[in-house]
Amino acid sequence: MSRELDAKDIELVKKLVPEIVNFLESGRMEIEYMNILPPVANHYSRNANDFEKRLQRLSAEDVKYLADKIMDGSESISHLDPEYAEAFFTIAGRTLSEDVADKLREIYETGEGCG
Repeated sequence: MSRELDAKDIELVKKLVPEIVNFLESGRMEIEYMNILPPVANHYSRNANDFEKRLQRLSAEDVKYLADKIMDGSESISHLDPEYAEAFFTIAGRTLSEDVADKLREIYETGEGCG
């Protein structure tokens, strides 16, 4: 299920993609995404390693927010390449718990995260 990003979501995008902050604040760009992770992975990250580095900028609270959104179906991870998805699961495992990472991995593998 896709959604319209709210203020919290936009703040996460800014943390993950700081190079767009000036464009957003000047009004030269608007974020029209319906998810956070796929656009960051597919449009801004050079590779899975870069994506993981971007994810490391997030606080534990931010990672939990994204994990909760994935689990409730409002954040899609279905359009992440496997290595990008695994980067998120790694961060979730380190930051939250391996149990959470395993649940997220299961959602990805079963296609339940098809937003």
